[in-house]
Amino acid sequence: MKDLQRHFTGIKDKNNNKIFVGDILRVTYGNADSNFSENELVICKDGKFLLDHEDGQSTFDSPHFSLEVIGTLKDNPELYNDNFRISFDSD
Repeated sequence: MKDLQRHFTGIKDKNNNKIFVGDILRVTYGNADSNFSENELVICKDGKFLLDHEDGQSTFDSPHFSLEVIGTLKDNPELYNDNFRISFDSD
């Protein structure tokens, strides 16, 4: 069986890597007081590209995060865990 072509979201991560459906991203949220990161899966639902995470699904348009491709669901399923969150204080 041939793999389906991955769909490019039109978005690049902080390292200028293209983001595709099925990628796992390290998404960093936060403000001046605190930050946290979650590993989130890129999905396509109802014609929209979304981040699938423990609180539901969100779009890519939040101004309070950075994105980094860390793997794919096909090659690195262990990286996608709904409860995976890293908290850290900003400097």
